Amino acid sequence: MTDALIQVTGLSKDYILGDNVVHALRDVDLTIAAGEFVAIMGPSGSGKTTMMNLLGCLDTPTSGTYLLNGVDMSGLQPDELAEARNTRIGFVFQSFNLLARTSAADNVQLPLMYARLKKAERREAAARVLNDVGLGDRMDHQPSQLSGGQQQRVAIARALVNDPQLIFADEPTGALDSRTGIEIMAIFQRLNLEAGMTVVLVTHEAGVARFADRVVRFQDGMVISDTRTETREDADALLKSMDVPEAAE
Repeated sequence: MTDALIQVTGLSKDYILGDNVVHALRDVDLTIAAGEFVAIMGPSGSGKTTMMNLLGCLDTPTSGTYLLNGVDMSGLQPDELAEARNTRIGFVFQSFNLLARTSAADNVQLPLMYARLKKAERREAAARVLNDVGLGDRMDHQPSQLSGGQQQRVAIARALVNDPQLIFADEPTGALDSRTGIEIMAIFQRLNLEAGMTVVLVTHEAGVARFADRVVRFQDGMVISDTRTETREDADALLKSMDVPEAAE
């Protein structure tokens, strides 16, 4: 972790609601290095989701600068932002956002439609990332034929298919049971540790944030703390411990 992948200076975002101005973000400074796993925490209305939307090029700031790998994203045009989202960034959301009557492979291939790849190349790329998340044998299954955890794995594969620089995950375990949530966090940890992927995760759960190596807390649109995790929870090790039967009395 050496170079700054994300560098934010004086970032603010205001929303006009009738006669009122809502200051969703207030003069935020934040740097995230390539290869970090960062959890962004805060209560509802703290600004954490607004921050992710700005970092993910889903929205533009009212003021301030946002450099992604040295490129100022703050003043880009909508088509330039769309290009950045499709080629540099992968997204994973709580609700999976999969097309209902479409196979896992076709869902994963969606971001590649803009890359002008041949059908066989798209299928090969989808197979590769689905295999990476443990769903190589579910390529032709539709979301209704998959569990919640499997659907989230498809969503992660879709986020990875364009080989992005970083992954943004917004409450990725919120719709899952606790064990399945740990399985999803194990995938993010492996992507971070083994593939060097930069992961930025938004969560309100301290139990999820413990899998990251840095926790940034928001309140009232401002960063109130930025701390390193002393001992990051190992999701794979936790899963193995859950599988060990209790000793007979």
